[in-house]
Amino acid sequence: MPALSLPTFPTDASSLPEDLADRLSRVRHVFSDTDGTMLSSSCALVASDGTPSFELARTLVDARRAGLDVITCTGRNRAMAREDARLLGMDGWIGEMGGILCLSEAGAGTWHYFTADMPYDEASGKTPHDVITETGVIDRMLERWYDCLETYHDNNIGYQYREVTVALRGAVVEDEAQAMLDETGLPLYLADNGFVSRITGATILPSFEGGKVEDVHTYHVMPRGLDKGSAVRRYIELKGWDPDECLACGDSPADCRMAREVGTFMLMRNGIDNPKAQAALAGVGSAFVSAAGSTDGFCQALRTLLALR
Repeated sequence: MPALSLPTFPTDASSLPEDLADRLSRVRHVFSDTDGTMLSSSCALVASDGTPSFELARTLVDARRAGLDVITCTGRNRAMAREDARLLGMDGWIGEMGGILCLSEAGAGTWHYFTADMPYDEASGKTPHDVITETGVIDRMLERWYDCLETYHDNNIGYQYREVTVALRGAVVEDEAQAMLDETGLPLYLADNGFVSRITGATILPSFEGGKVEDVHTYHVMPRGLDKGSAVRRYIELKGWDPDECLACGDSPADCRMAREVGTFMLMRNGIDNPKAQAALAGVGSAFVSAAGSTDGFCQALRTLLALR
């Protein structure tokens, strides 16, 4: 397919066409992926090129002062998503690729599982993750791709600390993996959450100097119907927000699922060459590409929104 052509998200609020300025001035809520979008090198205190920078912190502080919500929408587990939100001053978040929704961290926090089309009994004493792994399909996949697939350990704390999805990394024949999931009898699918460029800690995957890797995907085994898009749609419903007042941004095909649920979507420039992301955004008239990659592009976009308020 031909390369996707998207307009660049504006960085100069003073020269916008009236209709675009009006549309962006209405944005009150920003749903953002973390790694590769808000964060570069998984760090909040660096610029896109990895050099030390306070710009993300400054931008988030200014957004909070202006009443512009930022809600992280990430593949990270609940413990990590909550800690990220707490440290970055955010009231709400979405974790595990949409599988956990937190509407507010105020007080004890309000969060719940979201499993879309997969039946789940809260009284069972099991997590949705338990229900999936007990089918044995994850063990089958790891055995089938024994030298190029592994469980994805969130900051090396272990994949078993996930509650809804099962995270994997490596490279598989995706149609074959999906067939395995179909055989479980549960409504499951394999989601591609983008590429991994570097791995720290133990891994079976071939790596190069400094932990660099090539052609390594982050995969999530998900309940069917659950993705970042359906989670954002449900979140907006529960909060009673107007979708046209929401912007979402991300760098992976999984992030692009949010595009049809909000008034405006921004694909990070570092994700534009992914053909799956291009396919996901085909026909989406409200999509942009960031002016710069990851953190720099995210901050520039929020500065535009703040200038229009």
